[in-house]
Amino acid sequence: MSYSIFHIDLPESPEAVVFINGFVARDTAGFFWMWSKLLWIAKVTTQAEGCVQVKAGICSPNEVVMVSYWHSENSLKNFFRGKAHQEMMQFIVKNPDSLCLYNETYKPFKSGKYSHELQGMATIYAQI
Repeated sequence: MSYSIFHIDLPESPEAVVFINGFVARDTAGFFWMWSKLLWIAKVTTQAEGCVQVKAGICSPNEVVMVSYWHSENSLKNFFRGKAHQEMMQFIVKNPDSLCLYNETYKPFKSGKYSHELQGMATIYAQI
């Protein structure tokens, strides 16, 4: 069985960013909030202007990580200012000890490798 591996034509100074955010439930309230809101968070993030793809992974019953791909850092910042993100943060304000949250933002510095179909940064930049 053979398949092709391809790279993307990444600009020298790409605008696109990768946002990684994680949720760790620290108590029962955080656990139920995380699992009841997970699909909604993925949906509203995917629908946000400038977001091109969201991936979610289960690390453990108490931890989930999401990776989202954005056309620009400004698109991501606009999402943070929006209604959906504010709604997410309401739980944190009311229950500050229930979740451990972490997030990191990255700019790609070289092309990844892809096979079969466009995923991640390849959904933003053309393949070569």
